Amino acid sequence: MKPRHYRDLITRASKAGDMHRIDQLAAQLAQAEEAHRLLQALTHCPACVASAAAGLVPKVTQIER
Repeated sequence: MKPRHYRDLITRASKAGDMHRIDQLAAQLAQAEEAHRLLQALTHCPACVASAAAGLVPKVTQIER
């Protein structure tokens, strides 16, 4: 999508006070920034990709037996 579309989404959500939509857009922006960082690491430092990717793996709680 084009930046104007996102700007319109943000404007409508803020005018309507739709915090759920604003939170969704903020989460999407954070994911896009993380993906951009990973792509930059891949092009600049291939060895850095493993540690950057490891940060994306969700933490797992240990299961009791």
